[in-house]
Amino acid sequence: MMRSNPPRRPAAPPAPTPGRSAAQRQREIATLLMRLDAMLKQSAELAQTARERVSVGGLARYRRFSRRVRDFFALAALTQERLDAAPEEMEDLIDPMTTALERLHARMVVQFVEGSAGFFASFARVKALPIGTHEMCGLELRGVLEIRKFLDDPLYEGERGQALRAEADRIAALIRRVMDRIPPLPDFGDEPSIGPRGTLNSPLKGPNAHMPPGRAAARPAAARPANMPPPAPPAPNPSTEVRSLSLDQFEDDEEE
Repeated sequence: MMRSNPPRRPAAPPAPTPGRSAAQRQREIATLLMRLDAMLKQSAELAQTARERVSVGGLARYRRFSRRVRDFFALAALTQERLDAAPEEMEDLIDPMTTALERLHARMVVQFVEGSAGFFASFARVKALPIGTHEMCGLELRGVLEIRKFLDDPLYEGERGQALRAEADRIAALIRRVMDRIPPLPDFGDEPSIGPRGTLNSPLKGPNAHMPPGRAAARPAAARPANMPPPAPPAPNPSTEVRSLSLDQFEDDEEE
């Protein structure tokens, strides 16, 4: 999470990596900032594409947008690390670069909230949801809740921050509404698993599914009480009963 007012550099900064000059580090950080700006523009295009056709593959398009957003924040964290480890020769450039990074970070948070709100407001009204929507929406819900934490930073104080927090909470409610409409996929594993909403999913396989073939059948059956008579054999079904025929029977039918 970005800091609105970064503290002053420590008195004893880490030693710079040998062979890396201040000019090289400056170019590296500048390149990272330009890459972040390009990712910001790409994510805006992906969000627009996801909103254009919500009912036909819209969730897959939205996931491309959310992955680009997660990549942005991962690269932003790396850029912050480079700024924290910058040498003393870059003292005059650290504050402007940190400010630029914070602005890009804030723009992406706003873009993600607005793009997600526009998509899920329409996706929640789609009548036919594809298989796997419950699981995919569960993953996206986790991402929304993680980015929601950014809005608790003092950088997002004021009416604008309150509106963004309310919008993020509304997005989470829309995703949960979609998840409630479609059941989760069956669990075909050997052990119970945890669903995207934290629920325990029991596997469909029986208690002997993990045993090798033939082992389950070889297990002894439960003992029957001595005073209980053996179960009667099932009565044959006349429609499916198999009778033995002879050639004489066919000859009798021809004479008749």
